[in-house]
Amino acid sequence: MSIGNLRDDWALAIAIPLLAIVGLIVLWQLFQRSPRGQLRANIANVAHRRREHKKAAAAVRKAESRLEKMRERAESTRPRLVQEAKEKLADARALQKVSQDQILVAENHLRRVIYEEFPPRDQEALRHRHLPSDEPSTIPFSFEE
Repeated sequence: MSIGNLRDDWALAIAIPLLAIVGLIVLWQLFQRSPRGQLRANIANVAHRRREHKKAAAAVRKAESRLEKMRERAESTRPRLVQEAKEKLADARALQKVSQDQILVAENHLRRVIYEEFPPRDQEALRHRHLPSDEPSTIPFSFEE
């Protein structure tokens, strides 16, 4: 391409990179709307909700231990501080309950995507891989949360 051609076709030289960018955006949107894209997004959402629930459970344990320490030192602890600790524990438990509900909602969305977007021969394997089992645990103790 010479300088003369570039001078004549300057709009084409600018349009090609812009069209490439738009094409990539369109391809990305098509991938996100595909069954695999929806599955991937919902798996990430479930994982995010589970991490939030772990943080909420840790906050509950921390609030419980703080309140227990205050109760052990009840004679030297101000009642206002004990009341605030009780309120923090109640708030932490409420947040834990909300995060548990969000996990259930996210898992239900994932279950719906698997059911609606994938053929029946693949559904059981996907549910087994990405969703917890519905049967109650028969082992007496587990490190899993």
